[in-house]
Amino acid sequence: MKSVCLICGKEYSEKEPVENSSLTHGLCSSCLKMRLVPIYRRRQLSEGNFDCFGKATHYCDQLMCSYRRMCLTRA
Repeated sequence: MKSVCLICGKEYSEKEPVENSSLTHGLCSSCLKMRLVPIYRRRQLSEGNFDCFGKATHYCDQLMCSYRRMCLTRA
């Protein structure tokens, strides 16, 4: 199934094909990440961690952060 991002207008395909070929709307992975970063950073602060989601590249010293694994493995 093809989708169109509501923010940037880019067309993208879902990983699993669906029988009908209609066009749907949603957020591409880049725009979704952009929208979620502020939410995750606020949650990090509420946990007592630094608000650093998406800033680390290969290493993070915030071992107790709930978002550590997701942050370091995001594509």
